[in-house]
Amino acid sequence: MKNINRRESPRIEIKLRCHVTSPALWMRNPMYTENISRSGMLVVWRGETALPLPFLNQIVTIEVELPANHGFGQKCIHCQGTVTRISQADPECPLVALRINYMDFRAFHDRLRVMEKLTPPVVNAWMA
Repeated sequence: MKNINRRESPRIEIKLRCHVTSPALWMRNPMYTENISRSGMLVVWRGETALPLPFLNQIVTIEVELPANHGFGQKCIHCQGTVTRISQADPECPLVALRINYMDFRAFHDRLRVMEKLTPPVVNAWMA
């Protein structure tokens, strides 16, 4: 039987630092992408501390840090995705597949790292 590639867009194997948030999930630890395409993303769900796994069909917001370009400053890919698959083949390093619903390129403001330095946890402005 012939293996058929059903991908809509080619994927790029690239490891970039990313930050994942959602109203039901508040992450302070950065994670890394495993690969990215126009319509999806695979994230290595591992941080410095134990992280709760999202559930299927959960909507999350991801900011993927792009390498800095001194002429334009650091940018990020800001996107909203839906969790489509969770692989726990390696319990120490689960993989979470996301279908991208919305993608935008923005200036990267390192708000997450600034908030990590504050003593009490701070709620996002969009959650207030």
